[in-house]
Formats: sequence, C-alpha cells, structure tokens
Amino acid sequence: MRYEEYLREAMDAFTESSLIEAEDFPDIELYADQVIGFLNEKLKVYGEEPEKQIISKTMISNYIKHNMLPRPVKKKYNSDHMIMLALIFHLRNTFRMNEIELIMKPFLDNYDSAFDDKIDFRALYKALYPVLKEEHVRSAEGIMKSVENVKDAIWDEGVEDDDTTELFSVLLSIALQMDAAKYAARKLLDEYYTKRSEKHNKKSSNKK
Repeated sequence: MRYEEYLREAMDAFTESSLIEAEDFPDIELYADQVIGFLNEKLKVYGEEPEKQIISKTMISNYIKHNMLPRPVKKKYNSDHMIMLALIFHLRNTFRMNEIELIMKPFLDNYDSAFDDKIDFRALYKALYPVLKEEHVRSAEGIMKSVENVKDAIWDEGVEDDDTTELFSVLLSIALQMDAAKYAARKLLDEYYTKRSEKHNKKSSNKK
C-alpha cells in the first residue's frame, strides 16, 4: 500500500471517531472504572497500542489533585466530569499540566461556587462539537493536500522522487502545520492565562 492510501485511510478513521458526540455522554453517574472504559472506547482512535489505556485511574486522580477536574461525589462521576475529562484529553497534547490547570480554573471555580450560575457543560460541548468536528475534517483535508503539494514541488524542481524524500517532506509539512497551531495556542495561553495569573498572584502577595 502506498503511503498516500494508508494516510487517507488513517485520516478517514480519525475524522470519523476523533470526537465524542455530546449525546453519547451518559446522563447517569458512573464509577471511575466505568468512566475509564467509556472514554477509552470512544477515544480509541488515539491509542498507539491496543492494550494501553488512553485515560487511566491514575490520570484522573492527578487531574483532581492538580485542580483540573472536580472531585467525584461519593466516588461517582457525572456527565460534567466526563465532558471535562474529554476536553482535558484534547488539551494535554498541546499544554502542560500546570497550563491546563490555568485553563480549567474558571470552570472549576464556577463548578464549586455556591453563588454563580452553573455552566451547562453538555450545552457548551454540544455547541462546540460541530465546530470542532469541522476543524478536524478541514485539518485532515489540509494534510492530504500537503501530500499533493509536496509531490508537485518535488516533481517541478526535479528532485529525486522516491518514498524516502516524499515521506520526509510530507512529515515536515505536517509538522509545520502543527507548529502554527501550537504557536497560536501558546500565544493565547501566555497573554490571557499566564500573565493574568501572575498579576493576580502579585496583587495577592502585595496585600499581605
């Protein structure tokens, strides 16, 4: 199988099952093992090894410890917990733990507040889902377009045309696309989360 065909099949599988639909999150409370089973099944397209868990009990415990996820009630997790776990999963490939903590803090503060109107996580996720799905489809199409562009460029410049050269060039092109997305994400994180957190900590320190 040529790498183009293999990549097309992989991207088709990715766009088909890379996001959990809002309606798929259970309305009932589940224990940790049930949550882990649900999320690992729904996100299995991301798994590099069939037996390796994508989300584990240790990960969930760490997320709670680092104030990224609300504590379960009587060892049970509701749909809000599961949606937040899915969001954390998507964030963790770009951001470090302490950065995700900053990103999730407003949601945790709202979740634990006795005064603020509660965020409807299912409604939020349902609103975001079609946008995120479209982004994945567009990204997959962009990657396949990169393959065509790389092959055309190599042909036009008379570079030796073999799989090694093509694959290297395609990987480089995809990596540069990732660079642009990661750069944008990190700029927004720094400006609107990290700097604000530092200012808040500085004000708190000055009051003491």
